[in-house]
Order: sequence, then C-alpha cells, then structure tokens
Amino acid sequence: MKPYIISADSTLDMPEELLQRYDIRPIASYVTMGDKTVDDWPDLTQKDLLDYVRQSGQLAKTSAANPGDYEKWFRKLTAEGKPVIHVAKSAGVSSCYQNACMAASEVGNVWVVDSKCLAGGTSLTILAALNTDLEDPAQVAAFMEEYRNRIDGSFIIETLEFLHKGGRCSTLAAMGANILKLRPEIVFDNGIMRVGKKYRGVYRKCVYQFLDDKFAMLPELETDLVYMNHTIEDTAFLDELRAYVREKTGCRQLIEYPACSAISTHCGPNTFGLFFVRKQK
Repeated sequence: MKPYIISADSTLDMPEELLQRYDIRPIASYVTMGDKTVDDWPDLTQKDLLDYVRQSGQLAKTSAANPGDYEKWFRKLTAEGKPVIHVAKSAGVSSCYQNACMAASEVGNVWVVDSKCLAGGTSLTILAALNTDLEDPAQVAAFMEEYRNRIDGSFIIETLEFLHKGGRCSTLAAMGANILKLRPEIVFDNGIMRVGKKYRGVYRKCVYQFLDDKFAMLPELETDLVYMNHTIEDTAFLDELRAYVREKTGCRQLIEYPACSAISTHCGPNTFGLFFVRKQK
C-alpha cells in the first residue's frame, strides 16, 4: 500500500480491475443531455451517450468538475490521513487542471499534476509512477511531470460530425472531409490536440494504414505495455485490431478500454487510439 492516494479525472479510461488493484480514485465531471446533467463516470456508458446523439440528433455537452467539487473531493480523501496526488486531464483541453489547482491550494497536502493527455496517456503515466519506489508525494508528482513527456498518443476518427457539432470543427472542414472521405489522425502534442496525417478512403482500410504508420515508429517506442482506447462498436473488427496490435508490437500487456462518455461526446463512434511510451534517450 502506497503512503499516498492517487486521484484522477475520470477521463483516464482505466479498467475497473486496475483501479481496484492500485486504489486509484477517479472523480467525475459532467455530461449534459438535453435538460439532464449527470456524472460522466461510472454509470453513464459510451453506448448511452452515442444512443442519445443518434436518437435526439443533438450532441451532449461536457463540463469540468468545478473548484468546489474538487475541494469537497480532496477534503474527503485527505481525511484518510494520506497526501493526495491528483492527475488531471490535459489543461490544453479542459479547465479541470486549473480547477483542481484552485481547490488544492485551499485544502493543502494535495499535489496536482497536468497529465498533458487523456485516456491511456494519463493511465500510463500513473502506472509508471506506481511502479517506482518513490514515496514522497512531491517526488512522485515530479516523476509524473517528467514521464508524461514520453507519452506518444494519437487516434484516428471516422467522421468529423461530432467535432463539428461540438464547435471544434468548421462546417466547411466537416463537409470537405466527408466529400473526400478523409479520416484525420488527432495527435497529442504537449497537451494540445492537433491534426496529424489525413487518411483517405474506407475507414477500415484507413485504420490499418494508421496502425502501420504507428508501427513504423516501434524502434523509438517501448512495447512491453501498449494502451488502446476506442469507440468501435463492431466487435469482430475490434477483435481483428486487437490481434493486429499484439502481433505487430509483440507487447507483453495490452490494456484496452472503451473511451468514456465524456471523450466519446467529442470524437463520436469509430474512433481508435493507441498510446505508447517513448524510449528514454
């Protein structure tokens, strides 16, 4: 048992078994569907979210946990008598980090780390820290802030419809991508999401092209542990992709988790992402 508590934003997308094994405490943010606002974790599923959009034609909206939410959360955790290290979703895509910092300054004995990523990238940073012998929370936080820079994370999306509805993509860009059958890669770059390569054609073929491009980088990447997040609903296709990743990387462990509802809100169905750790130079 570690002498500190790890807390994280719910968008870390970590399987329940690992949350339990390492006693990681996620805090929810919010998703609003019509006139109803609910926690984005753990009860709201990816399927619930995508079904709502299909049935209503409206995109759900996400909002960060506010400073009051974090303050209440941190006071609850620190009451257990241990310092808290909270790992936030990237400040480049959310106000969660800023809100958590405000709350931590009020509570004390809380260290807040900007993961500069989401989903598997956040989880890989947390798991790496937990596998060290570090016990001082300041040293653990410093380790995470260095390790996060080694995360290589990107994903490919089938359609820009959800990004367009959420105001993250212009109508012209969305229409052009649809006409040209463009499937963009979204890359995490120092905490900011940017467009990488633009694949063109049938989505299934584009995913394999995306994977082959990632695998060309394998000499630069650690392959013992690979993290996979997705919103793919075709289970047979998902089985194929899982097997392909294992075959090409030779990974000892492949952690897979469907993207949480808050992430699914923005990327939509048929998104596939991989997270690796770059080798130390």
